[in-house]
Amino acid sequence: IEPRDSFLDFVDHETIREFSHQIRENGVDLRLGAAIDRVEDAGEHIEVSLANGRHVRSEMLLFAAGRLGATARLNLKAVGLETDHRGRIEVDRATYQTAVPHIYATGDVIGHPSLASTSLQQGRIAACHAMDTPTLKESPWFPYGIYSVPEISTCGMSEQDMQQRGIPYEVGIGRFRETSRGNIMGLEHGMVKMLVSLKTRRVLGVQIVGEGATELIHIAQAVLNLKGTVDYFVENTFNYPTLAEAYKIAGLDAFNRMPIPEAFKVKIPVDKTAQAPETAKNG
Repeated sequence: IEPRDSFLDFVDHETIREFSHQIRENGVDLRLGAAIDRVEDAGEHIEVSLANGRHVRSEMLLFAAGRLGATARLNLKAVGLETDHRGRIEVDRATYQTAVPHIYATGDVIGHPSLASTSLQQGRIAACHAMDTPTLKESPWFPYGIYSVPEISTCGMSEQDMQQRGIPYEVGIGRFRETSRGNIMGLEHGMVKMLVSLKTRRVLGVQIVGEGATELIHIAQAVLNLKGTVDYFVENTFNYPTLAEAYKIAGLDAFNRMPIPEAFKVKIPVDKTAQAPETAKNG
């Protein structure tokens, strides 16, 4: 049950539509745009009354309203630090120093992206800076992993990001059922979506929904951070049979939709011996 008309708005919208289709086929009933009027414990079941007059009954209710920074008991005001309305601390994102230079904060308590993976990287940067030890900076692109069934994982820009920034782009789709491994596993759903700049041919975003998405996304992460192009997926061979072949399919799909590079255009030889037809004379 979600009061808004959408969910996971930071994920590419087409990816969410694919995900929604799959979970509905798995028996999940999505009630979007449905505000909750009241929740009652009826003894043998929980009853949720919606503002639109509908009712939902279930054995159990999970209430998920986001996260708050666990800072209330830290007495941060005593050291001169403030938090926002969700208990989050503002930091310098290059060093993770707070407004008090010798105090650092990383992880969920500083807000976005609130991932265990990025929190570990933030801790490394903060510790090295605190100890005045030079270290490698964080990579600009990191993966998101949503451990739902099916999984969702993304790295880089979404289609909406590309449109907002005015970047001309092309899309390539590789579906798991198009791979031999997908056929072996009996997968009817799942896909890799690749977003490619028409100007530079660079891969600027990849979204995956389906089996093993959170593992497969690391191929995209490497290519994005190394500023790779769609040509990488056309040129390179992937193990057979694997779901990673969906990258090859998506890359070829995008490649075939894009303008042909000058180096790959077929040169048609000009026959210099051919004579132009004579112009008809009047009268």
